[in-house]
Amino acid sequence: MNDAKTTHEVLRQTDPTLPDGSLNLSGNLPPIVADVFEERYRRALSKLMRQEQLSSLVGSHRFTGTENDRRAGSVFVSLRLGLAPDVKRVVVTNGTQSAIDRLFDSIAGRGGVIAAEELTYPAIKPIATRLGIRLCPVRIDGDGIMPDSFSDVCQRERPSAFYTLPTLHNPTTATTTLVRRRAIVDIARLHNVQFIEDDIYSILPLDAPPPFATLAPEISWYILGTAKSLSPGLKVAYVVAPDGVAAGRVFWPGVKSTYWMPAPLNAETTANLVLSGDVKAIIGAVRLEMSYRHELAREILDGIPVTTRPGALNLWVRMPTPGARLEIAKLTQSRNVIVGTGDAFVVGDCLPPEALRIGLGTVLTRDQLSRGLEVLREAYRSVF
Repeated sequence: MNDAKTTHEVLRQTDPTLPDGSLNLSGNLPPIVADVFEERYRRALSKLMRQEQLSSLVGSHRFTGTENDRRAGSVFVSLRLGLAPDVKRVVVTNGTQSAIDRLFDSIAGRGGVIAAEELTYPAIKPIATRLGIRLCPVRIDGDGIMPDSFSDVCQRERPSAFYTLPTLHNPTTATTTLVRRRAIVDIARLHNVQFIEDDIYSILPLDAPPPFATLAPEISWYILGTAKSLSPGLKVAYVVAPDGVAAGRVFWPGVKSTYWMPAPLNAETTANLVLSGDVKAIIGAVRLEMSYRHELAREILDGIPVTTRPGALNLWVRMPTPGARLEIAKLTQSRNVIVGTGDAFVVGDCLPPEALRIGLGTVLTRDQLSRGLEVLREAYRSVF
């Protein structure tokens, strides 16, 4: 472990500590691999400065993306879809949240129903509330989405869509098996339910099952953002629609009323990173750094029941006693280490899970991560 530590140390350009000096392990960000990212990002920016007429570049909205943007999006999503989709199906957006906002509004709308895993990305809850959409929880276990539960929700609640994080699920890190994915596709087709597939964590593992978008492209809206594999600040996510007509119908009406369009500089720079192939070097560096951080977590938290998987940006730590998650979180906070509880991820009336989400990538260095994990270990052992 010590040898690895000296070969590929990672630094952020921003301080992960909170205003009171606490280390924040509650986030779920990738480590910014500065020694790899900086060179590639500067190269992409330099190309933009040399080749683009800047006044024209920033002088108008990006709308669904230029032809070059959509071509880059097609190449990026092919890392997961296998084949590059027709660029007419690709929409370039201002990050995953804005894409979700448009899709929720268009597919379900006010008074509509969307199914989601019983624990899910917290940001979808205020989006659904603002749009007047009801979220219905689908049960999950260690193998991901439970088809029987999804079937029950479809029959009882008649959702228009299923928002899902099937690969390295946030927060549990579960990945839905291929057998279950096929069963879920059959159920969705039977009940005329569309997929809103948020595949943002899927780039980092090397053995992720194929997305729903490859199993049922005709009912899938596939979202692949850059925030968890490249850098959160790029604020670019690519959406693959079932077809080009659907892409225009869902996104174009929102031009004047929503914020989903990407900033031109971000879109162009990201396109340069993708089309040059430099994204692969950045992703590879993030994978490598996360493997070191996973090894560090295994060493420090040995004996504590931790769930995670290769490529995951977080740990999921379950507690055997009611209320223990809050007690441990309070203890770590008293020592200036902030951890996340499972409460934020709950959909509907489900009880909060007795668990903590521990982010591995947010802190600047492995030394800081070690310190935070040691505080967590001591807090856990003082309770159990």
